[in-house]
Amino acid sequence: MSAGSSTFTWGPNLTLSSDKSPFDSPLPSTHSGFKNTRPVSWKRFNIAGILVTVYGLDELPSNKDSVTCLWLLHGRGDTQDSMSFIAAAMIEAWTTNKQSSTKNLICVSFDQRNHGSRMIDNRANDSWNGGNPTHGQDMYALFSGTAQDVSQLITLLPSYLSFRPTDHICSGVSLGGHATWHAVLHDPRVSAALIIIGCADYTRLMKDRAIRGKLASCTGTEPPGRDFLGSKDFPPSLLEAIRQRDPAGCLLGELDEPQAHDREPSEAEKARLRPIMREKLAGKKLLVLSGGKDRLVPYQQSEPFMAWLKRAVDKESGWFGDCGTEVEDILDPEARHEFSVTMRAEAERWLCEVMGGRRTGRRNSKI
Repeated sequence: MSAGSSTFTWGPNLTLSSDKSPFDSPLPSTHSGFKNTRPVSWKRFNIAGILVTVYGLDELPSNKDSVTCLWLLHGRGDTQDSMSFIAAAMIEAWTTNKQSSTKNLICVSFDQRNHGSRMIDNRANDSWNGGNPTHGQDMYALFSGTAQDVSQLITLLPSYLSFRPTDHICSGVSLGGHATWHAVLHDPRVSAALIIIGCADYTRLMKDRAIRGKLASCTGTEPPGRDFLGSKDFPPSLLEAIRQRDPAGCLLGELDEPQAHDREPSEAEKARLRPIMREKLAGKKLLVLSGGKDRLVPYQQSEPFMAWLKRAVDKESGWFGDCGTEVEDILDPEARHEFSVTMRAEAERWLCEVMGGRRTGRRNSKI
């Protein structure tokens, strides 16, 4: 394996030696599908004050004219090193199945805000029930900020390498999945997204979490949670930020009433939505993987938005079906909050289809 020659330090007592392999870190419980994965080469960089790990540089050929970069965003409570075996698996899958393609793959990971080398206060990563009263604001700030970090690093990474990646795909697990939704919507350089146990509707997800956790702002009303939105637990300024950048917020927010996602948009709504959809999603490919037994990020909270989006981009009947957007939405009915073995197989299949220039979307339902 390869590594840089520096030792990175942060805080008063924390040091990460470049000689410490990311593959020495324990496999998170959410990554159940990646046991016994063979490591690949890795190298650390300090880019704009962010510790970045690039996987697969040594495996590249001398001709680096066509290199795709797969950005891997970790989950809440983990670090960038938790993505090491996913990086190795994806590189191996493409190398094994690329056939005559001249494209090559590297993977990049870095610590999400307030995680790992960027830790400031671990309490801000806790939930409401874990003792963090600002869980709603904190989690949104973490992953939306991380998506903006992806954009900055896409700009700066080539200056630290001997080549410029020709394409960018973003992927993430859990909190990283939330961030991946933002990255693919708001950076035109991200052409595809692999979203694992993440949610496209932050407001719906957090309202459900607050109700199930019996948060004070959700009790004493009928139905429960009636006054949650706009309360101190989910203030109006947070709702406005969500409306600007979260998928369901910035797209469904253009509809005329809250439940309008259950019907075909009116012509006026389509007129408002088309330029936004064209800017955010035209020509992009998405694979969304969810667990049927996931209690932390239940698929039921993503399903209304996903159903609306899939109808809109359907190539035969969708009102946005002529813009080349491909959305594949797969539910592993037995998976919990994890990147399961079955999900891994679908992710590798999808990645090879995307990089091979083939149409995706073989499946659109339960596995």
